[in-house]
Parts: sequence; structure tokens; C-alpha cells
Amino acid sequence: MDDAVSDYYFTASMDSGKTLCSLLKAIQFQESAVLCALPEGLKLTVEEGKCVQASAYVPSDNFTEYHVRDNVDVMFKISIAVLAECLNIFGSGEESSLKMYYRGEGSPLLLVLQPQSVHNVMTDCEISTQTADSVLELRDEGTEEVAKLVLKAPAFLGLLADLERSCDVIELKLSPEHPNVSIVTYGMQVI
Repeated sequence: MDDAVSDYYFTASMDSGKTLCSLLKAIQFQESAVLCALPEGLKLTVEEGKCVQASAYVPSDNFTEYHVRDNVDVMFKISIAVLAECLNIFGSGEESSLKMYYRGEGSPLLLVLQPQSVHNVMTDCEISTQTADSVLELRDEGTEEVAKLVLKAPAFLGLLADLERSCDVIELKLSPEHPNVSIVTYGMQVI
């Protein structure tokens, strides 16, 4: 690694920022997300009231270059709208290569974008970051993962909106037998 890159806690590059932009759209139900750069990949987490959480994960092998400094926790809060706007700075139809740099707590996330159709145009973006609050860990380390459910966020939110609003309990059942997924609501409605 060269000296310029070694100054940063986190560096990454990819041929197209569209992947990251698509993930942002899937979890954009709050204004900001916690970005956590782990040695195995980049994780973006959005929470509401410490009870609803959505995460997007990009494994490190999806990047052309990816480095997180050893023995450093890289975690900060960033505006999803600003990050998405920067990733689409050349227009949503334009593929752009992306390089990201983060120097450490309190410093901005630096983005360098270059459209693939034009080789002599490049833009630099600096996005302010904030110290991240702790993220709720929903997985119990002592238990085995029995099932995993991956949903498209807009479709799932639409489904939740269609549920009976007077219900007290929503039960989500995952099963290896048909029906694999079922949602049941319970409540006491007085007529």
C-alpha cells in the first residue's frame, strides 16, 4: 500500500457506484445510516427507535480495492440522501467508477467519481460524518441461525401497510414446509 493510502483508516474502490446506490435505496427509511467498514466488507445500517433495523452489506470481494486499517474500528453516521446524490452526480443513467477514503473520527468521507463514458472528467465529494451511536445487535451470539429472510423493502413496507391496523400482535412465521412464510395478526377489536 502506498503512503498516501496508508494515511486513511478505510479505502475502497469499485468499477461502478450503482451497486452501492441501489443498496442505499433499499434501506432509505431514515435520514442517516451507520456505515461500518469491516475487514470482510462494508455494512450500512439504518435504525428507527432501536426496534426496526435494516442493513445492507457489500462483501469486500465486490470491490476492486478494499482496505481497513488493522486494530481500528471504522464506524460513522452519514446522510443517506447526500451519499446517494453524490453517487448519482453524473446522472442516474451514467455508470461511474467510485473511490472512497475515510481518514478517521470527525473527518469527512471522501468520494472520487469518474464517469466511464468520459475519461477526462472527475469529481471529488466530501461528505460530513458524525460519530455513530451504538447499533442494536439483533443476533444472539449463543444461538444457531435457523432461518434467514431477505425482503425487498418497498414491497415489505407495502405489505405491512395493508395489515389490519387495529391488531395488537404481528406474528411472522418461517417454515421449511409450505407456506414458507406467513404473517398473522392478532388483536381485540371492539365493535
